[in-house]
Amino acid sequence: MICEKSGVPVVLTGISHLTAPVGVREKLHAGLAARSSLRADLIRRGCLRELVLVSTCNRLEVYAVPARSASQAEEDILEWLADAASLSIDEVSRWTYRKRDIEAIQHLLRVACGLDSQMLGETQILGQVSQAIVDARSEATVGPLLTGTLTRAVHAGKRARTETAIACGVTSIMHAAAALVERELDGLSSKRVMVVGAGQTAELVIQALHKRGEPDITCIGRSVSRASAIALPNGCAVLPWSALAEALVTADAVITATSAPHPILFAEDLASVLGRRGDRRLVLVDIAVPRDVDPRVGELSSVVLYDIDQLEQSLDEGRACREAAAPRVEEIVSEETLAILEWLRGRQVAPVIQKLRGRARAIAGAEAREAVRRLDGMTEKEHEVILRMARRIVGKILHEPTVGLKVHAGSGKGERYVQAVVELFGLDAETDGEDAGVALRPRDPESRHDRAGTGAGES
Repeated sequence: MICEKSGVPVVLTGISHLTAPVGVREKLHAGLAARSSLRADLIRRGCLRELVLVSTCNRLEVYAVPARSASQAEEDILEWLADAASLSIDEVSRWTYRKRDIEAIQHLLRVACGLDSQMLGETQILGQVSQAIVDARSEATVGPLLTGTLTRAVHAGKRARTETAIACGVTSIMHAAAALVERELDGLSSKRVMVVGAGQTAELVIQALHKRGEPDITCIGRSVSRASAIALPNGCAVLPWSALAEALVTADAVITATSAPHPILFAEDLASVLGRRGDRRLVLVDIAVPRDVDPRVGELSSVVLYDIDQLEQSLDEGRACREAAAPRVEEIVSEETLAILEWLRGRQVAPVIQKLRGRARAIAGAEAREAVRRLDGMTEKEHEVILRMARRIVGKILHEPTVGLKVHAGSGKGERYVQAVVELFGLDAETDGEDAGVALRPRDPESRHDRAGTGAGES
């Protein structure tokens, strides 16, 4: 199936920090994490040929190759998201954006380059796009089109960060959280900071804090062994989960970054703790999606609470530098978009070109062999000369049709050119190949669970 206008078989349905608050995003993240089989269901039901989910703290985007029409694919994806979040389709539609064809590819490239991030130019998104391909492969929901497109997007992101200054300064939620704590505490030296979580995000938070001063850092996670694995190499203390309440009594600040599907800190839990702290302020920075801290905690006296949507752009000290680099990054996006389009156009006509050349070579080879059979006394070398001549004639005759197919593949007239070649040369109507009706079979959907935003969170 080739989508309208550009011949690019890609649709995008997404939700991000630019279109929805964290309260909406966390419902989708939690729903998809708990019901991972929904992703495979879209493939199994024949709605889509390929599907990749790019899921971070700040976005959840579904890139797909439709099995039927682009409009039907968008409806199926919206229904899927609404089912996962236990929301109505109208509610989900209100917060989502939809893009097709070239616009979908350009958006993906801008995401990979950090142009669409909360922190302009942040670097973690590159790993998250790469991980999206790995996850989709493990569930057998991705094929050659999206694999190639997302791989090229990662390449574009690397170009942006090596060829421009788009990555200078603070470019991640973890660094922004550390900077915010530093500002709220008037410095980090000798301050007691607790990091709640035992994953990669928590480790990056610890490292970001160390870069800004010499705080006294304690790490707490539900798994002591996992917390120790990230804390001890970074010179931090480790406490068991049961010590969380007691640790809150002495902490100056807490940064939460767990993968819990629900809050771990409630207003009731902190009430008794605050009574033992006197008049000392407690700074809470919640960078998890779904959120770790119940929003009502922010209503307590002597508590300052920030969630991921409240990290101020003023903390982003390298933004001016990166804004100056943005125009050049946009040029890279345009260059890489053209490269992807050229690749996709080649894939669209490759099966027809292969059949055309195969048919012509078979005819030329048969005629050459018949000519050789009728000419008695020919040497082996003479036989080879005749066969080579036949192959060269085929190549020269087919050169213009082949070039024409590639040129017109994505022009809107591509399908007509393909059909004309099929009819003129008597090729089969069905074009074999990876792009023509390949049915992807999902593996066991229970084999893994998506945890949106629990890795090194995109800004």
